[in-house]
Amino acid sequence: MSPNLFVPGETYHRVEDIHEEYGGNRYSGISPCADYPYVFVFYGESGEWHGYDDEMLDDGTFLYTGEGRDGDMELNGGNAAIYNQPNNNTELHVFEIEDGAWEVTYVGQYQYKDHHWVRLPDRNDNMRDAIRFELVPVGGLEIDTGVRDLSATSTEELYELAEQSVSGESTPTEASSSRTTYRRSDVVRQYALNVADGVCQGCGSDAPFVGEDGEPFLEVHHMKRRSDGGADHPDNVIALCPNCHRRVHHGRDGDEFNQQLIEQVS
Repeated sequence: MSPNLFVPGETYHRVEDIHEEYGGNRYSGISPCADYPYVFVFYGESGEWHGYDDEMLDDGTFLYTGEGRDGDMELNGGNAAIYNQPNNNTELHVFEIEDGAWEVTYVGQYQYKDHHWVRLPDRNDNMRDAIRFELVPVGGLEIDTGVRDLSATSTEELYELAEQSVSGESTPTEASSSRTTYRRSDVVRQYALNVADGVCQGCGSDAPFVGEDGEPFLEVHHMKRRSDGGADHPDNVIALCPNCHRRVHHGRDGDEFNQQLIEQVS
């Protein structure tokens, strides 16, 4: 992985910061670079107008619809650049398109895992064969933690484990016989709960009840929305009571409240 090429969660000008620097087609959803081993992948709400169906799953898997606005898609062009990524040793860098002209937010570096064919409408509402790529974060969805019990792991160590996983570094910490593999999302979740220590970071109240696991019940919220590509990273999570969590997602002042949480953590 290229060190510090882009920072997850940061907003960039697509033309000035990306294409003028590294090349690639500024109008394509999949943009391979001729002079660099990079493939830039862009997605956003506007893609739905052209028959694209992209989805960021809670575990970090990114389901991305291949390129091609009309008729059946084919494994060529940008689609081939994603499909051949493991063999070509290129890097897939994923960006979410924002509302402002040319503004994109960096989600992170991903790698091709699989693809399958689905039936989707094209931009003229004609059904066609479409490709859905299954992309996973570099470093995978799982972490070789070296610990047996996440709940008994220090906040500092949880942060380090998740940070190393995001950067693609290996994370063994003990003899191989004691290593246990966890999903990165579980490590990040436990980190947020450790930091909160049973207190909602939205309203400052104690957790409303004790869960089945015997711990104060709080829900983990990705401040830059996980479903929209927010990084599964310790710096992007906060623990909230159910009321505050629903206020963020469904309240009239949800966006303003979420911005308060971001500023609070920063």
